[in-house]
Amino acid sequence: MESLHPGRHCPQCGSKLARDNNAPLCATCQQRSRDVLFGAPEMPEWFWGTAEMRAALVTRHMGKVVRAFRTHPYHGRPISQAVAAGWLFLTQSQLSRIEGSPTVQNMDRLIQIAHILRIPPELLWFSLPEEEAPEGDSDIFAAPVPHEDDEWERMSEILRRTFLKRGLAAVTLPAIGLDELRHVAAALTDARRYADEELVRHFESQLADCAANDRTRGPRQSIPIALGLVAAIEEIAKEAKPEIRRALLRVGAKVAEFIGWLHRDIAMPELAGYWRDRAVEWAQASGDLPMQGYVLLKKSQAAWDERDALRMLILAEATQEGPWQLPLRVRAEAAQQEARGHAMLSKDISLVEPKIDRARELLAEDAENFDLATHYDAALFGLQVAICYTEVGQPTRALDIYERWLSPQAFSRRDYGYFLSLKSGTFLADHSPNDAATTGLQALTLARETNSARTHQEVLRLVGQLQPWSKLESVRELRHAMLA
Repeated sequence: MESLHPGRHCPQCGSKLARDNNAPLCATCQQRSRDVLFGAPEMPEWFWGTAEMRAALVTRHMGKVVRAFRTHPYHGRPISQAVAAGWLFLTQSQLSRIEGSPTVQNMDRLIQIAHILRIPPELLWFSLPEEEAPEGDSDIFAAPVPHEDDEWERMSEILRRTFLKRGLAAVTLPAIGLDELRHVAAALTDARRYADEELVRHFESQLADCAANDRTRGPRQSIPIALGLVAAIEEIAKEAKPEIRRALLRVGAKVAEFIGWLHRDIAMPELAGYWRDRAVEWAQASGDLPMQGYVLLKKSQAAWDERDALRMLILAEATQEGPWQLPLRVRAEAAQQEARGHAMLSKDISLVEPKIDRARELLAEDAENFDLATHYDAALFGLQVAICYTEVGQPTRALDIYERWLSPQAFSRRDYGYFLSLKSGTFLADHSPNDAATTGLQALTLARETNSARTHQEVLRLVGQLQPWSKLESVRELRHAMLA
């Protein structure tokens, strides 16, 4: 039988493609293409001598180098800005600015990108720092400190260099004491000796601080910090003792799930899904059953953004039926999520209300001291119930619940804006387009203040639904605000 594709070769490695391979790349290179979600691929030596890379490097503009790297024909198809931004511990908009702005002047940023892309040093227009371990390694914890300010600066520089030479983000520790600084720097250098339970607790504390900042400032400031945190955990876990490695991976799973949430909030579902999968892997590696079930719930909730009701329902059921040993409040949230799936699929209140009642019972029984779903309280449960009643076709009842539970005192500004955007949809379902547009405008203002693309998408959905009432002044005002 003749080959359907005579003479076809992989453009990356040059090997002849199998006759049953309809893809442009060989199987090995296809796997490498999938691996780009994890990090920048390592390029062969000849790659850097191609016309595309030589033209970018001669400009001494790191943004142009990154763009040439990710759009190079070697990859088969261009690597998106969103994916490349993840390698560099940036948001997509930050990378866009680097690629399109004047040359990058920050030396730390230049060194970090060069390390991550593995650019040969001889092709760079600046010098990379030499590999060096912290001075006095054996005494890094307890060495006498002649002057704390000087010591803090010295340790900060040691940690910065330690991170940079590994291609990690140097912004992991935004507010850190001198003792903690010594501890992290030492653990990055000698994990078997210095990685311990105290360090694990420190990373947990950093995650809690990062999550608190996200609620008030939005994802743009939190993403680089969280990415740096997970990179440090992963680096230390490689050489840590087994019991500490498991503890670090448990924290890493929590950080990865949080990063997934941050990317969901900036409307980057591909990266959000990637980080949720990483969370599952680390939870499995550390034997953390509850986290595995919790990520299933998070995947179910993410399906709401696409209004994929069947996926929501299936994953919510899997959350409740698996061997996850989940705390009661997570089981309550999963039951409520199942109710929403039934509401969207069947519009049958007799299927929805028993699940809502079950969720209410579980939440009322919860008295566990567990660190999953600490955000899930009576107010959030109430708003989730309101969403269910909207979907099942009872918007008046849903609006009554919104009036009871939705307030700026009960929610962060980011979450308040998001639920306002959903409430505006309920107004429209209740045949109140003027109230829908007015509420949508409030939500849009908060979305921009908190950098929440998720809320912005909900308002954009609303604007489309308001098209039949486009002559209303409130609707015109919302449309103009959206275009501003």
